[in-house]
Amino acid sequence: MGWWRRWRAGRFSADVVSRLGGFGHLLGSGPRAEFRARLRDELLRTHQSERVPAGQPPHDRPSIPAVPGWMRMRPWAGLSAMIVATVVTAMVTYSTVPGDLLYPLKRAAESTLLTLTTSDAELADRQMTAAKARAGEAAALLQAATPNRQELLKETLQDMDTTTRAALKRVKPRAKADARAQAKVRTFAREQRNRVEVMLPKLDEENRERASEYLVFIDGYTVGGY
Repeated sequence: MGWWRRWRAGRFSADVVSRLGGFGHLLGSGPRAEFRARLRDELLRTHQSERVPAGQPPHDRPSIPAVPGWMRMRPWAGLSAMIVATVVTAMVTYSTVPGDLLYPLKRAAESTLLTLTTSDAELADRQMTAAKARAGEAAALLQAATPNRQELLKETLQDMDTTTRAALKRVKPRAKADARAQAKVRTFAREQRNRVEVMLPKLDEENRERASEYLVFIDGYTVGGY
């Protein structure tokens, strides 16, 4: 009986489609001409009322103000100020003497340079430069009016002696050293002798004895063999 039900359902669907098709000549092929004309006029009126004149923005957008020139230059000005401050601080630090606030920073930078040096010749050069700096600091302390001047002089002269001996210990013997190295050592010894010798009359007894021992040691490198 299943085939009979399927056949009856197919016949019923065909009858429905056939009857709906028969109404087509009554309904026509689409909307009437009057309806289409009325719809077209309504659309045109709506479009005309919503039209925006050319050149006029559809919405009022907020204007973006221009960035002032000084604001654009502010990062560069800050960077320049930092560079200037760093350079000035380095110059002030380089000229400090024992007892000044920034003097430990100077010694820390000097110690870092000595630690990073790997060549014996370069290390000797930097130690001689440090010894020269100690001699200049001692001369500056003699002109200062600090209450602990003699104690600071004692420490400075001791540092100068220690650094000088460490530098000259790294110098090759005269038979193995070239002419440039010999001339460099002799120049250093003579300059140090001239710096320290003029301090003797201004030093107290303890520091004068220490400076005299330094001069005896340095004299061996001024002219003779070493």
